[in-house]
Amino acid sequence: MFTQPLSTVAIATAMVIGLAGCSLIEPPPEAPLTGIAACTLGKTWNLDTGKLAEALTAELASQKVTAVVAVDGHETLAWDLTGKVTVDTDYTITSTSGAEGQQTVVTGKHSGKSTGIAYINAEVAIPRNWDASGLTVTTKATLNGADLEQLPYELVNTELDDSVGVELTCDGGTLTTHQRGSDIILTWSSK
Repeated sequence: MFTQPLSTVAIATAMVIGLAGCSLIEPPPEAPLTGIAACTLGKTWNLDTGKLAEALTAELASQKVTAVVAVDGHETLAWDLTGKVTVDTDYTITSTSGAEGQQTVVTGKHSGKSTGIAYINAEVAIPRNWDASGLTVTTKATLNGADLEQLPYELVNTELDDSVGVELTCDGGTLTTHQRGSDIILTWSSK
């Protein structure tokens, strides 16, 4: 027969549980970043607008449009160590085509902020929860300075989003991003 009072057993059990909470439990250290993730995360990247202009010129040529493309302004991509991405955009693409006296100018103004998460798996970023509600893209065209109601050709999308994975290369000072299915490769340099 059990002769020890129940309250003594309860106190002893409570002391064991209480003392267990006093021990220091250290979480295991986080694994260090490697590969593309180590090269890319924790940095702010600046878009190379000159290379973007070259890529857009080549893209228009593939559509049989001969144009001179300029990109003025800037865009930064801040990618923190947790995968959070913030893209601050303020640039204008100007595409000029046609002979003197018949010049068509297509202008695309990109401004605002986009945010999301992009996890890196090997050489691909997988964007999620993209919010581009703060980003505005407006495009207009003129012929000899007069506004056109319809665009003679579309400027290809240059903005990052979460519709597809983004292929990455990184060498420490230079990052490239290529959304799958697009012909445009964006080149970035670290700040």
